[in-house]
Order: sequence, then C-alpha cells, then structure tokens
Amino acid sequence: MQFNPYVSAFTRQDADTALDDGQVASPAVQPYRLQNNENPLGPSPRVVEAIQAAASTLAIYPRFTDIELRRAIAETLGRGLTPQHIFTGCSGFEALELIMRAALLPGDEVILSSPTFAGAYKKVSLPLGANVIDVPLEPGTFRYRPAEVLAAVSNRTKLVMVCNPNNPTGTLIDSRALDELLRGLPDHVLVVVDEVYHHFVDSDEYPDSLKYVLEGKNIVIVHSFSKAYGLAGLRLGYGIAQPAIANQIAGLHRGFHQNKLALAAGIAACRDQAHVRRVVDYVHTEARWVYAQFDRLDIRYWRSCTNFILFETRLPADELQEDLRARGFLLRGQTGNGLPYAMRLSLGTREANRAFIATLEDILRARRAKG
Repeated sequence: MQFNPYVSAFTRQDADTALDDGQVASPAVQPYRLQNNENPLGPSPRVVEAIQAAASTLAIYPRFTDIELRRAIAETLGRGLTPQHIFTGCSGFEALELIMRAALLPGDEVILSSPTFAGAYKKVSLPLGANVIDVPLEPGTFRYRPAEVLAAVSNRTKLVMVCNPNNPTGTLIDSRALDELLRGLPDHVLVVVDEVYHHFVDSDEYPDSLKYVLEGKNIVIVHSFSKAYGLAGLRLGYGIAQPAIANQIAGLHRGFHQNKLALAAGIAACRDQAHVRRVVDYVHTEARWVYAQFDRLDIRYWRSCTNFILFETRLPADELQEDLRARGFLLRGQTGNGLPYAMRLSLGTREANRAFIATLEDILRARRAKG
C-alpha cells in the first residue's frame, strides 16, 4: 500500500522519539518553558471552577451542539455578530484545518508569506493535494507585501493565509495592507486571517478584520483560547466568517466535537474579560523590561504585538538554543524559518524572564571571552 508522502513525512514515531519540549540536558534542572508562547499567569480562576464542576458529569455526553459556546463568543466579540458567524474547533490549528478541508481540492493553491506559521499551514494543505506558493515578507522589516501577493494569484488560488500578528516575527500587517489585499483579490479566493495573538495588539494600525466579515467579504478569522485565555492544554479555538461560510466549514464537524470540559472552560473564559486584561497588561510590562535589557546588551530585536519577542544575536541560533537548554531554558530557534541567528522568546513569569536575561548575558560574555 502506498501512503500520501506528505502525511508520512512526519510520523507518530518521529514525534514519539523527538526531543521532548520539557527535556533539558540535566534532569536535575527544572526548565523554564519559554518556547511555546504559553500564558505565564494561567487561566482565570472562574475557568478552573467551571472545569471542576463539569468534571463530575463526565459520564454523560456533552451537548451535540456547541451553540452555548458560540453564543458566549459572539456576545464577547459584540459588533452584531451572532452564533451563526462562529464555528469552533479543537484548537486554532483545527479551525485552520477545517477551513482548508472545506476549501481545497487537489491542484489548488495556497499563498503564504514567510517567515510565518508555515509549518501548520503546510501540514494541512499539502496532504489535501494543494500547492503552496510563498511570497516572502520584506527581509529585515518583515513588512507584508500585498501587491506581490496579488501578483501571485492565479485561477487556482483558493486561500491566502495572513498571520496577524505574525508568528514568529511578532509584527503586524497593517490595515492599509489588508485592505489593499482584500480589494484586489478575485471572488474565488478566501482570505484566512490567523489572529490567535490579537489580544496583545496595542496599535492603531491593526486592521479591524471583523468589519470585513460583517460586510460579507470572503474572509475567515481564526482565534484561539490558548494564548490570552491560558487554555493551551484544552485545545480550543474558533473561526469567524459570514454565516454562509461558517456553516459550510462547520458541516465538517464530527458529532460531539467539543468535550464537556472545553465547552465549560470556553464559556467561563469568555465571561472573565478582566482576567484577559490582567494577562495583557502583564505581558506588555514584561516586554518593556526585556526590550530595555536587549538594548543594554546591544541585541537586535523586533518590537512585538504578541506575547513573544523575536531577537537575534551573533551566535548561530541552533548553538545558542543548545547552550540555553543545557542551563534549563527552552526557547525556539528560527533556523527552520530562514533566520539562522534568530530566536523566539516567549514571555514567561517575572522570575523566568529575569533569569533568562542573566543567563543569556553570561553565555554571550563567555563566548566573547573565547574569541
């Protein structure tokens, strides 16, 4: 039997034998997890209470529909959105997968702009037989180039992936760029705006993408409960689109597609926006401190609209990643994204951020001493 080569390119066995995210060189070292953009403050206490209450009813199936969760999301977003504008998934990743499964046929094209969350976009689109077209961001600034993206569109183009704020750069695609893109695309192209870090944005240049949904544009927005809400371990996300598009995508759901704990947690999280504001304020405070330390150490970095910061040293990222791992710090090198000297720092607890800067400074000092 022959298998799809894209599916088997990374197997379960590969994942089982790969170096675990929690593994460090010395088992005596408790690692600082600064690699997965997790929420250092955790979920709302109301969410924990809701999960505990739901846990006693796990012998009973959840509701077949996710309508209560979609209603809570729509109420939180406001703007006249209804539950019919929402579809949910088991993570933002699955929301992306549902979109691609609904939209793509073999031979269709997906346009993305690297460096971006390309691994996830390719993992879904390639097994569906789609071709991925890369229109890179502007080198150095990571500015989005809508004119170049539009020039790459063909009659086979079905999706344009827009990660905003972008991962791993933390940079924005501004409202003018998104507007130029949407105005220039033909009707057969759907824009997928991956906004899982949107809570952390504090910029007047950030697009009001919900406006385009309400105007009936060919756009789907993806959000997640993993970041500002602190529910990465529950795997809960959702998409927003005009009802006809959202309904088509939701038609791919299996029965009972959301479990009881996720449903209860998502609803409770939506109803505690004060906790989200605390998380965002904390991240902004820690980011300002890290920027000041990078300035002091003469380390290049890109100001971020997310809960992580991309930075660059004169050391190869793979080497620095191993040096940090040996000292108990887990970060994500960006060699695979074409940035061989760059690393992505997830903003952690105050203790973790300060310990990281001290360790990084010590590593760089030792390397300079060696010449």
